[in-house]
Amino acid sequence: MKIKECKTANKVVSPCIWDLKMVTCQGLLFFLFLETASASSCPDRCACSPSDQNPLKVDCSFRELVTLPHLPSSTQELYLQENNLETIESGAFDNLQMVQVINLSSNPWHCDCGILYLRNWLEDQAESMHTGGVNCFTPPSLHKRPISELKRNELPSCSTPQILCSDLLFFDAPIFLVVFIILLICGFLITRRTKFKVEVCDTHTNISRTLPSTSYQLKRRTRRVSSNPSLLVTIVP
Repeated sequence: MKIKECKTANKVVSPCIWDLKMVTCQGLLFFLFLETASASSCPDRCACSPSDQNPLKVDCSFRELVTLPHLPSSTQELYLQENNLETIESGAFDNLQMVQVINLSSNPWHCDCGILYLRNWLEDQAESMHTGGVNCFTPPSLHKRPISELKRNELPSCSTPQILCSDLLFFDAPIFLVVFIILLICGFLITRRTKFKVEVCDTHTNISRTLPSTSYQLKRRTRRVSSNPSLLVTIVP
């Protein structure tokens, strides 16, 4: 990009990058336009009040919707009743910071683990708006249960699966085997390092005599043991 001097009728202006400024201004205007359009554009198959009116009403009721459309962030009233919605994707309502009225009734909501986002969102909005009439349609065990009153362990796919004893043995058997082998090795090493003390016991008197520490007396006692079969040598750990 070339730097050029901008001249007026009588003087020369300091060097400036006019092309860069033009591109920057155009880019800012373009992104501002996109932001404004996304904030006020009406979803397909929905009817919206004119953008210059407050509050902004987005009416998507009775449209047989299966998925939630992209909603303007400036929505203050939202009507989604009488559709075929079964769940709400996580984060779908996060941009609705101005919503004051919402109607989600008469939809076949499927209450499994995927409904947790809607349950938490309804619970957060309970004090600021009316969120009644949003009930489970399936499974049969939760039919007509208010979604905002559901507990996590009541949802089929969120409950903790049962662990059978056979599954425990199948997965933990290798661990038990390794621990058993380690214990055997440790026991063998401990046995090898254990010191023993030799004692001579007279079977007639049942008096234990510890061998003397001197080499002479040890040899004498040893000869006595070998010549007298009534003596018994025992090993005491």
